[in-house]
Amino acid sequence: MSYIIEPMPLISFLEDSKLRLPRFQRKATWDKKQNFELAISVFQDYPVGVVIVNQEQKTSWLLDGRQRRSALTSMRDNPVELYEWARTYIGFAKTADELEVKSKYWEKVERYLQTDESTDAEDDSDHYEQEGEAASEIEENSFDSAKQRRGLQTLLDIILMVHQNKPAGSKWEQTFDFGNFFSRLKYAPIKNQSKIDPKLLRRFILELLRAIEQENEGDRTPEFFSDYYLQNFDVKDQDKFEKAVSMKWDNILNSLDVIDRSEKVFTDARIGIIRLTNASPLDAQNIFSRINRGGTQLKAEELLSAKPYWNKSVNWVEQAVSDRIKEMYVNLGIPVPDSIVRWDIAATLISRIKDENLIFDTYEDARKKKEISMDEISLGFKLLSSVYTQGMSNKHVNELEQIESIHWESDIDQLIQELNIVCDILMADTFFKYYQSWKRPITKLMGNAIALEFLTIMWLDWKERGCPSTVSGETHALQRDGRILFDKLVFEYATKTWRGSGDSKMSSDIKNWKQRITPVDAEDWNKFITGACIGNYNGQPTTVKTLKPVLYYYYVLRNCSPINQVNVSFDVDHIIPQERFVGNTMISQDYKDSLINLALLPTKDNICKKAKALNEITDTWLKLQITTFTEIPESEFGKYSDIANISDLCTLRSELFSTTFSVGRNTALSK
Repeated sequence: MSYIIEPMPLISFLEDSKLRLPRFQRKATWDKKQNFELAISVFQDYPVGVVIVNQEQKTSWLLDGRQRRSALTSMRDNPVELYEWARTYIGFAKTADELEVKSKYWEKVERYLQTDESTDAEDDSDHYEQEGEAASEIEENSFDSAKQRRGLQTLLDIILMVHQNKPAGSKWEQTFDFGNFFSRLKYAPIKNQSKIDPKLLRRFILELLRAIEQENEGDRTPEFFSDYYLQNFDVKDQDKFEKAVSMKWDNILNSLDVIDRSEKVFTDARIGIIRLTNASPLDAQNIFSRINRGGTQLKAEELLSAKPYWNKSVNWVEQAVSDRIKEMYVNLGIPVPDSIVRWDIAATLISRIKDENLIFDTYEDARKKKEISMDEISLGFKLLSSVYTQGMSNKHVNELEQIESIHWESDIDQLIQELNIVCDILMADTFFKYYQSWKRPITKLMGNAIALEFLTIMWLDWKERGCPSTVSGETHALQRDGRILFDKLVFEYATKTWRGSGDSKMSSDIKNWKQRITPVDAEDWNKFITGACIGNYNGQPTTVKTLKPVLYYYYVLRNCSPINQVNVSFDVDHIIPQERFVGNTMISQDYKDSLINLALLPTKDNICKKAKALNEITDTWLKLQITTFTEIPESEFGKYSDIANISDLCTLRSELFSTTFSVGRNTALSK
């Protein structure tokens, strides 16, 4: 990788037709306030930041700067849109008089810039005169305050030019509304001649200004203005048109001046370009994050959308896949591309896994909101790299480009079919039916690395067993292996074996996958449960986070599922509220987040319970939930509401956990 840093005229940046946006782009998130503050910077002659461009095989990809480019383009091309930003930012009414608009504008802008309002920017009388070479250097490197003031005045003049913006059009648009006198105006679309397009109007004015410079020596006269219209458009009533021009001339002349000055602002402005050459996603990611600290981190998958390998077309896909890809772009607010490429296939991969919440989330919440989940997109690439490169790190994802044997028109479809067969086999098992009933996929329970390891190893195991698809000894063996691996993953998560680099562990595990399908020693589980029940394992306090998978696993082993619960989420509840431990020196604080003090409750019920002790609960339904998931009889609610009896609670529930993770676990893993 190499790079250069260079200034570029802002207009060149905005008009560069060779600069391509990555196929995948996040939704524009800048609001009117942010857009107008950028406008202040532009017209104040401030730098407008840097953008990152990556050169790949004669194509320039804009990796960072899309939203800035979009805002800059809009403020240059559409004075009406810029006006609306200003009205929101400054806070003036549509009916405000010009004096009020001016007053509020300068007050807001100067407050934003934190300038001294008493300073006259046009007055250089207090400046020290510098002589010689030093003076020249200072002049060259310092801001021109007079120019800055003129720029801000131009911004105000644009606002005043448009004000007031009414349903029939802004003052500026009405000034150039000559539709009654001509068959068609260039800046009024044919399909709706009564409505002026502000972008086309501005473009027309710039063309008119060029003609004035070339043909009328720069002299802006009503005669030349009228003649220009008559030469370019078919007139219906010349006399009335010329009278209208005469009546509107002051406003016309002002508009010509404002548009001319605003274009000069963009002509003079510069933007910084960091131009990379053949940068890897990791390099581009690191550069982006260091330049945009505090901004939204670019994901490797976003950067891949600007690489040639991932932009190669896939000639045939199923209609359902095409529809999902279309939905993704619609939810992004991006025009649906004409072709489907490899990146699209990977980005929508997870949506094709039919696992019913066993492994992956359904991301229904995002879809209902017409949004996309970056986690879902990212997982698609990581799943492919897990299968083809035995890892899920950015390095492994990048290695996919080196695998020439992947036939994108058929291999990915085949892989999806195989993964779905594996999921079907697992979900036919009673153990996984109980787990699936909780609607807590492995990704949410233990993270993406563990989920991908689980599915990848199950797929490898399935292939090793001859790719069975019907009920047989091999499918039963695969189900048993799935239970063994799930058991191991829960144990490792609870004992913090995955702490640190999950990527590297996952990669190592997949490469040695057969070793992963060996049960955790029963004594190791017994030691952990014993420690977790008193809230301390290997000298470290247990946490709700690490014990949550153990709780779900516990209910599965006891063949317990939610009671008549559909689309209900669950939280971890403290049987004896956490508040009861605060300041209590007579009770070990380890008990607070110990296994015996934790149980699952439906989220809404947990909210209702809040910090109530068991004997403070009166709702019959809530009592039923608690007795079901804590296995504490209602008759003993009073006893276990007193924190002094926590040792008895420990005795009661420790026995349940110990029995379940010995007898129940042995039964589940051996059948």
